[in-house]
Amino acid sequence: MNPRTTGLLLVAALALGAFVYFYEMEGESARLEAQEREDRLFGGFEAEDVDWIALTTSDGVDARFEREGDAWQLVAPVAHPADAAVARMAEGLATITHEDVFEDPQPDAEYGLDDASARIVRFGVGDVEHELRIGRETPVGSKRYAKTDARDAVYTVEGFRRAAFERPLTDLRDKQILAFDQSAVRSLEARWPEGRVVLERVVADVDKDKGSGSDSEGMDAAAALVADTWQMRVPLAAEGDTATIDRLLATLAFLRADGFVDAQDAAVEALLEPPAYAVALRSDEADAEATTLVIGREDPENGRPVRNGAGRTFWIGAERIDDFPRDPVDYRDRTLARLSPSEIEQLDFYFQSAEGDPTAIHATRGDEGWTSTPEAFAEGKLAAIASELGRLEAVDILAESMGEAELEGIGLSPPLAILTAFGAAPEAEAAEGELPPQSPVLAEIQFGKVTSEGVVARRAGRDTIYRLGIAVLETIPISLEAFRNRFQPPPEAEAPLPPPAEEGVDWIDAAEESP
Repeated sequence: MNPRTTGLLLVAALALGAFVYFYEMEGESARLEAQEREDRLFGGFEAEDVDWIALTTSDGVDARFEREGDAWQLVAPVAHPADAAVARMAEGLATITHEDVFEDPQPDAEYGLDDASARIVRFGVGDVEHELRIGRETPVGSKRYAKTDARDAVYTVEGFRRAAFERPLTDLRDKQILAFDQSAVRSLEARWPEGRVVLERVVADVDKDKGSGSDSEGMDAAAALVADTWQMRVPLAAEGDTATIDRLLATLAFLRADGFVDAQDAAVEALLEPPAYAVALRSDEADAEATTLVIGREDPENGRPVRNGAGRTFWIGAERIDDFPRDPVDYRDRTLARLSPSEIEQLDFYFQSAEGDPTAIHATRGDEGWTSTPEAFAEGKLAAIASELGRLEAVDILAESMGEAELEGIGLSPPLAILTAFGAAPEAEAAEGELPPQSPVLAEIQFGKVTSEGVVARRAGRDTIYRLGIAVLETIPISLEAFRNRFQPPPEAEAPLPPPAEEGVDWIDAAEESP
């Protein structure tokens, strides 16, 4: 074929492909959008142009909502922030499209579009008021009849459109009780009838210049927040439990109302004072007001009243009080060990014995797993212990410190058992005449007596006395007896004895003669 002809055919093919792409594919999207706009019941405006919406809710309340900036507010019958469902209503009113059109319809009652049957929604765009009526279902399909105040025609629309406007007033009110930025909270005060705590966030000093490349450049406020800690100031100076406080802040941020208290009610006021629980959150902005919440005592029928700093009162479930810690110990750090199991290279176990010398067992992690000497652990037990040290947390704090006689009484002077975790030994070789470098101690935990409530324990070098939950007995050996009962390999089964010989039968000869 002539090269010139080939080139012309190639150009034509490219032109045809471009036409198909831009007209059939790209153009199709534009045509569908244009058709959608043409089929709208109301034209010439978008959702953000809707200024107000009025309707009778499914529970028979005449409600009116108005846009204030980017937010919607319920203005009648009470003033209250609106739920996001109202913004979706505005979107639905602006974009609702019809399927069929009946230009010469029957009376409205035939379609359920009369005042007694229709779902009627009025709304305003600027100075213009509009009305939408949605009636009964069509005989075929899942559509409904609809009508506007602009024309006498009757339309069919998708059936779900009516459901968007058939909600009780409670569903159209914002149920969020508190709105605040969790990362901006710098102090927390909580009080209840039996106690009070005050904690402050200690923001991590993150060195953004440390390191290089995308890791350091990509460090942001969220990454820094992970390293923040909390310190208790009242009732004593102590480390706070960051996980507990973060959970509390999340609970407050996501707390939603089950109901609303709109009128002054003496019975509700009596439940709020004194409160069952109250909290105040403060940010680092000096002029910012504290975010506050007061939770009242239980009402058998409605739950618990709660009041936020804006003076709005809500009902929540009575059991929700369980989400709010009401013991100073709950706000304190109770961690005895928080290690990465992969960094643990050695485990040393030391057991006191009332019958003789103490017993020590040394365990190491190698390429093929964990091994120990002079006594062996059952398969998987040492790996499980290392995993338990990932976060070993007490259930209670028994005392800030104890005297020697008290420590002896609870089995911590001397400890009945000691568990020490070591990291990898330094790679540097020892100089001549010096001892080789020692593996770093990652954690050392001392165990005392066992009670029905748990195990007494403390961290080496610390005065605080903790109680571990009773479940720790299944994961960590806290005595030589426990080790030998639950952590050693099961004894090897002995070979069964041969059955007794019958008189006159030589079992050896019989076995040899059998085929």
